[in-house]
Amino acid sequence: MAAVDSRLAHSPRSVASFNRNSRDLANLDFLRSVAVSLVFVDHLAAAAGVRGLGGIGRLGVLIFFVHTSLVLMLSMERMGLSGFRLYSAFLVRRVFRIYPLSILAVLAVVIFRVPAVSGAGGFEWIGWPALFSNILLIQNLTHSKSVDFLWSLPFEMQMYLVLPFLFLLLTRYSSLMSASVVWLLGITIASAEWAFQPGTADMNHLLTSYFPCFLAGIFAWRMMASKCPRFSGILWILFVLLLVVAFRALDVIRVYGPAAYSAFQGTIRTDNRIWWPRFLDLARDWAFCAATGVAIPFFREIRIGWLNGLSRKVALYSYGIYVAHVPAMWLCFDLLHSGSLLVGALLSVALTAALAVLLYHLVEHPAIELGKRLSKYPVHLPAVG
Repeated sequence: MAAVDSRLAHSPRSVASFNRNSRDLANLDFLRSVAVSLVFVDHLAAAAGVRGLGGIGRLGVLIFFVHTSLVLMLSMERMGLSGFRLYSAFLVRRVFRIYPLSILAVLAVVIFRVPAVSGAGGFEWIGWPALFSNILLIQNLTHSKSVDFLWSLPFEMQMYLVLPFLFLLLTRYSSLMSASVVWLLGITIASAEWAFQPGTADMNHLLTSYFPCFLAGIFAWRMMASKCPRFSGILWILFVLLLVVAFRALDVIRVYGPAAYSAFQGTIRTDNRIWWPRFLDLARDWAFCAATGVAIPFFREIRIGWLNGLSRKVALYSYGIYVAHVPAMWLCFDLLHSGSLLVGALLSVALTAALAVLLYHLVEHPAIELGKRLSKYPVHLPAVG
């Protein structure tokens, strides 16, 4: 692992976070594995026609946002670069990390006519403009329909454009107060964008709606440099599970309001209406991301060998799981017609795992290594004047 560059030596908090957190990231591996598992289970329940788990996949994506920004801040510490050199190297690596697999996934969905949700209708052609928007990951900018399970990637790519600036800013101004101001500014900007949009605006077509989620991860990174973990890793597991339960319970209230008890009596609504104002969807997302980010630094690392090993593997292949699981479920439930939900579920797990491993070794890892090699070459800006 690369040493910390002397350009970071002026920030003791930055060095401290690098030294402590680069050794063992078991808690973050567990968090990422839970995130991708929630997305998988949400879509598996939909494919199998199982009620009661809707919405947990969204929490998985929100956890991804927090986890990603935190891990990338630690990654930029390891890079030991500054200025435009940091910015260019970081973006080159992220482009080669994200685009090869996402482009392959989009093309596979179109070529094989994979429906957005298995068992919920056939393939829907999104049109050529939307296809190119999905390939470029700019659907939220062009207000195009997404290949549904990839809707979150545009927000990640756009956040990458500002992460190096925030890293340099919060390395120089390293207090928690500075991180708090940046976080509150992000919430203010996202709220203002929502306020100026039509009431029917799709939040997935907004530019800044999930910035507060990423900023929660940045705040966690800054906290990790000054806070000593005090709670057991076992409690971290319980905390994450509590987040899942709380998010699901709140989603019932979101749909049913005071009549939430009716959901447990078999009265299931299918009209896609919600009880509370739509802005509260964003506020809920920000609150759960905030809870996740603020909690991370307070827990010691998990010390359960088998769980850490499993989490590490799931985290390693999580991107492949994310892009492969919907096509895998379509194949297992729609094309094979096993006639058994259990068989379909087991086949989906096995096929998704196999595809994720293959995609990692054939596409993802080679692209990551190429991005690392290319990022080592300095980029020279043309002279002005």
